[in-house]
Amino acid sequence: MSVWETGLAMVVYLIACALQGAVGFGANLFAVPLLALINPSLVPVPVLLVSPVLNGLMTWRERGHVEKPILTWTLLGRLPGVVLGVVALQTFSGDSLGILFGVLLLLAVGLKVSGLAPQRSKKLLLGAGGLSGFMATTVGVGGPPVALTLHDLDGPTFRATMSPYFLIGTSLSVVGLAIGGQITGQDFVTALWLAPAVVAGVALSGPLRLRIDAGRVATSVYVLSSVAAVALLLRSLL
Repeated sequence: MSVWETGLAMVVYLIACALQGAVGFGANLFAVPLLALINPSLVPVPVLLVSPVLNGLMTWRERGHVEKPILTWTLLGRLPGVVLGVVALQTFSGDSLGILFGVLLLLAVGLKVSGLAPQRSKKLLLGAGGLSGFMATTVGVGGPPVALTLHDLDGPTFRATMSPYFLIGTSLSVVGLAIGGQITGQDFVTALWLAPAVVAGVALSGPLRLRIDAGRVATSVYVLSSVAAVALLLRSLL
C-alpha cells in the first residue's frame, strides 16, 4: 500500500473504533466497505486480525457488567457458524451470501421494530451466535445478529457483553481462516498498521458513551443493523 492509503485507512478505522467504543458494535460494518475502496488488501483478513485488540480493550474497559449466560450461549452458537462459514467460502459466491444476509437482517430489524420478535431464549441466542459467526467469517460483518437479540440491554451491559463475544468470536474466525489457508504474512503487517487507530478510537469513544447510554441503545442497534443490511445488498447486487 502507498503512504496515503495507509494514512487514510488508519483514519477510517479510528472513526470505526470510536463508533464501536460508544455503541458496542459497528466497527467493521462501517470500516469494511470504505477500506475495500481504499485498497482491497485491507479486508477482510487484516481487519479480523486487529479486531481482538479493539475488543480486548473494550472488554477491559466495560468489565463488571457482562451477562455471562448470554455470552456463553452466543459463543456456543458461533463455533459451528465459523466452521460452516469456512466451508461456504469454498462453495458459494460472496455475492449470493451477501444478498441472503442483507435480506435476513432487514427482516430481523423489521420484526424488532414491530414488536413481534421472539423473546430472548437459549435457542435464539444459539441461532444468533451461529449466524453471526457465519457472517463474520464469510463477509466480515457479524455483529448485527447478536446485537439485535440484546437491543433491550442498557448501554454498559450491552457493551460489556458484546465485547468479550467479539474478542473470542473474532479469534475463532481467525483460527478458522488460518486453517483454511486464507491468511498471509502481509495480512499481519497490514493489521499492525491499523493497531494505533484502534487505541486512539477507543480512547475517543469515552465521552460518546454518555449519549448512547441515554436511551439510545436500541435505536443505534436498529440503525447500524439496517445500514449493514443495505450495504451488503448493494455490494452484492452491484
